[in-house]
Amino acid sequence: MSNWKYEINKKSPLPIYHQLKEIVKGKIERGEFAPGMRIPTEYELCEEYAISRTPVRQALTELVNEGLLLRLRGRGTFVNGYSYLNVNSLKVIVPEKRWSPPLEKAAEIWNSENPGSRVKLDISLVGYPQFRFKIIAAVARGEAPDLALIDSVWMAEFAELDYLYPLDELDREWIERDFKRDFFPSFATNSFRGHLYGIPPEADVAGVWFRRDWFTLEGITPPQDWGELLTATQYFKTKKIKNRYSLSDYPLAFPGGLEAGETTSYILLPLLWSAGEEVFIDGKINLGEGAKQVLSFLVDLVHRHKVADPKVISYEWNRAPILFGQGETALSFGGSYEKSVICQAAGWDEEEFKKRAGFIPFPAGPKGRPITMVSGMVYSIFRQSKALRQVLEILKRAVSPGVMRDFCCSTGQNPPRISVAQTLDPQKDWFLYRISKLLYNARVRPPIPEYAAVSEQLQAMMENALSCRMTVKEAVGWAEQVIDAVISRNDGSHLGYNGRLNIPS
Repeated sequence: MSNWKYEINKKSPLPIYHQLKEIVKGKIERGEFAPGMRIPTEYELCEEYAISRTPVRQALTELVNEGLLLRLRGRGTFVNGYSYLNVNSLKVIVPEKRWSPPLEKAAEIWNSENPGSRVKLDISLVGYPQFRFKIIAAVARGEAPDLALIDSVWMAEFAELDYLYPLDELDREWIERDFKRDFFPSFATNSFRGHLYGIPPEADVAGVWFRRDWFTLEGITPPQDWGELLTATQYFKTKKIKNRYSLSDYPLAFPGGLEAGETTSYILLPLLWSAGEEVFIDGKINLGEGAKQVLSFLVDLVHRHKVADPKVISYEWNRAPILFGQGETALSFGGSYEKSVICQAAGWDEEEFKKRAGFIPFPAGPKGRPITMVSGMVYSIFRQSKALRQVLEILKRAVSPGVMRDFCCSTGQNPPRISVAQTLDPQKDWFLYRISKLLYNARVRPPIPEYAAVSEQLQAMMENALSCRMTVKEAVGWAEQVIDAVISRNDGSHLGYNGRLNIPS
């Protein structure tokens, strides 16, 4: 064993952390690191292999998550003395790598607390475009994940199809003590037919972006109602002001059709609420006078006042925040999650963003009030899991205050826990702090199994009106008719429903 050569090849295409991980595993397999033995510290490994601390930490963290190593607080990292056969592998699906760290941290905490019942997370990354259908296909094959991070709007659909296990049946005490007392009240709607099926690790808020610096220089206050919104956009469209800030011909941007997908519904629903409209009443779609007011207002912004581009019907989800970041528009309808898109398009750092951008609720319509909508991803446990209670314990730790705060502050996501929001620094965490104030009164998208199909029809309704393919009255009537049919059918065929089919040529 002493002749075995361990070294890091910095010219190798293999990541340094992966090479170090294999070196440590090799030493364990050959007995150089025996069960119960403390391995060298991170500093010592850095010195021995002449590498930085980041790959060392990543290699050791993965070995802890796999159950080969065990961290004991204040004592160091040890070779796990328990049989590796004790490690339970849990299948997890997330849409992007950035969602993995809180789960990995949760597994690390669990393994340190329960060395005789360790877990290894088998995390698969599945991109957003295929995410929903990949999960549906996995369930159909009997290969559902134990845990998945799904869009909150799919939760009711998956619960209706019996894919998910009700979390309150696994641990009602934790739900009552932890979830109901410490998560913002809006998230109570993650319930379906009296049961809770999803726990959010983050929260996104819908609203209006505006150029704070330009508004301040011009002595204009952010719009509080539709009239003020129109006045502000018309002001920035005047030749003098447009030239002063090198604006495009259209000072307002928003997604206006099917091309932007759910982002279009994301801004349309709060606009409907801002007009005093209740979209669903007693399980029935209600697109009445309020919907006509909203669509008429949007159509006028595009075609009468010409403050928004007619091409909004073909905008992709990120087109509006990119235009805003590039300084081509003064206002943009969107969500708090677009901050990174805006900063990248503008080339702003945090200080520049703070000086130049503002975010407010949607302005009040004729019979409504300023309003925001909260949404995001939720952790859900699948019925096919053979380790339901262990999976729940991992979920609990992933959304615990400490883990959530680290995750949200490092990624710029908004924390859905009140206790975490209250720890935000008004200066250092200023954007998250301000957004958290909007969460207390935010509304949510309707938790109905047919939401995917309903959303597509709302997008089609907006596109039909903005493209002048239909009158406002026709677009609303058509959408109401199709949505009524979808909801009354409720036979599962909505899974493949495509709103594009419902746009007359």
